[in-house]
Amino acid sequence: MKEDLEDVTVETLGARGDGIAQSRGARLYVAFAAPGDHVWVRRTGKRGDGFAAEIAAMLEPGPTRTEPACRHFGTCGGCATQHIQPTATAEIKRDLLIQALARHGITDVPIAATVSIPPGERRRARLSYRSGREAILGFNQRNSRFLENLEECPALRDSIAALIEPVRRMAATIGILGKGADIQITETDNGIDLLIIPKREDEPDLRTRETLAAFADDHDLCRISWQTGADWEPVAQRRLARVRFGPTTVNPPPNAFLQPSRQGEAAIVDLVCKALAPSTPTHIADFYAGCGALTFPLSTIARVTAFEGNDEMADAITRASGEAAVTVERRDLVRQPLSTMELNIFNAAVFDPPRAGARPLAEALADSTIQTVVAVSCNPSTLGRDLRLLIDGGYRIEDVTPIDQFPWSSHLEAVVVLRR
Repeated sequence: MKEDLEDVTVETLGARGDGIAQSRGARLYVAFAAPGDHVWVRRTGKRGDGFAAEIAAMLEPGPTRTEPACRHFGTCGGCATQHIQPTATAEIKRDLLIQALARHGITDVPIAATVSIPPGERRRARLSYRSGREAILGFNQRNSRFLENLEECPALRDSIAALIEPVRRMAATIGILGKGADIQITETDNGIDLLIIPKREDEPDLRTRETLAAFADDHDLCRISWQTGADWEPVAQRRLARVRFGPTTVNPPPNAFLQPSRQGEAAIVDLVCKALAPSTPTHIADFYAGCGALTFPLSTIARVTAFEGNDEMADAITRASGEAAVTVERRDLVRQPLSTMELNIFNAAVFDPPRAGARPLAEALADSTIQTVVAVSCNPSTLGRDLRLLIDGGYRIEDVTPIDQFPWSSHLEAVVVLRR
């Protein structure tokens, strides 16, 4: 009914990609709204400090609005901002980073323009498969447990998008998958690496192995692996998957962490190396090292100790290290944070933690004598918390660079350089 509608103009975007407007003394989070949109909206429920809302009618589109690139936009939960021009998104994400840091009392620090990676460069996707009346492969629908059956995905590299339909057809022939699985597709430097994670923990039978081997041959895949519980095995391997980090080629495990795009990784590596090289460090600590994306480029500057809690990724660094000035320490940095004495053997440190951040490590670094720290983060909120700890420990922020390698989403990376 019309009396349920509210006439609003959208001011900006929130951290989840929804438009923010004010009406009747309340904050509204308007799905798929763009800054400057003049719209009628209808509230759909309570949300945080305000109300969720949907657009009932577009009165006048804002200047940043554009046509979405994908037919699934609006129902698929993979993207939130395809309806906003990329240049506007870059500014909005920079502002969201500024706000996230300000909530921790971090203001008046130099924040560069956003480094934006174009769409179509995502080299890794974890899709969900469900069987039933029809085979469904895709991402969860927005705010739903139901899946969007993808026909295209312009966010992904072409080599991955081209496999969506063949993988869907192949999965439908594997009865042992039961009701479903997660299927991770990664583009490595020498081909596609596929990881199948069934919902029920069954070992692949002979027929399944034959099907997967034939699929790998037909589509020239590097490897297809099958994960049961925490363990995986290569059920079809035509060649070792390879990824090059700086001067070194690494053979990553199928569940390895990789930056979502090569361009985003290159931007991060460039910023980190440029920050550390002038300080002429002799021993660098690389925390949450993964498979060595930063470890090996940093090894051209100084000796590096890579700290990684995942055994398989730590092993990948060790196997690849060869003559490089790299050592590896397996360590859960949350349960086993380094002591001040252990940290003080380094004169520079880099950390790139998961979304939960690196609080125990930041607390320890704050008490150390390390002169230069570079923080890499995919979560502005936990980044702000960790930076606050470092600042209180005597570090000053030299510069902050936002990196948007998740175009059309609300996610944002950042690289922060701190020195004593």
